[in-house]
Amino acid sequence: MKHLAWAFALATATVASGPAAAVEEASVGIKVHKQSNINYVTGGVGETAEDFAAVSARYPIRIRFTLDGAKTDTIEGVRIRLIDTLGNALVEADVEGPLFYVNPPSGRWTFEVEWRGQQMKQTKDLTGRRYLDLTFDLQRAK
Repeated sequence: MKHLAWAFALATATVASGPAAAVEEASVGIKVHKQSNINYVTGGVGETAEDFAAVSARYPIRIRFTLDGAKTDTIEGVRIRLIDTLGNALVEADVEGPLFYVNPPSGRWTFEVEWRGQQMKQTKDLTGRRYLDLTFDLQRAK
């Protein structure tokens, strides 16, 4: 019985410490944006990439933009839309760096990205306490 109580206490402590370990965005200088009651942050250029790592636990969907298959610090002109199952664009934003983290409710979400005439789309299911790490690999004109 002692072992069962100890295992329960350990599991409870582990679950409780998850979100509490996340850093508040304002404490590291990251601006939180909100549309349709959905929080998101965008950026991650240079030194702020470390700050994004510190707040990543607060965002179950983390999107990275790459150029020609390689990580980049500089990317401009990317437009992203977060679309629900009814076809409503609940978030429409200009990306301000290689990282875009968003915290929507559980459900099926479609991410549409546009950059220099390129259009890409991914549809993913967000369920429970799961985290999704997505990449959009944008291609420079050849």
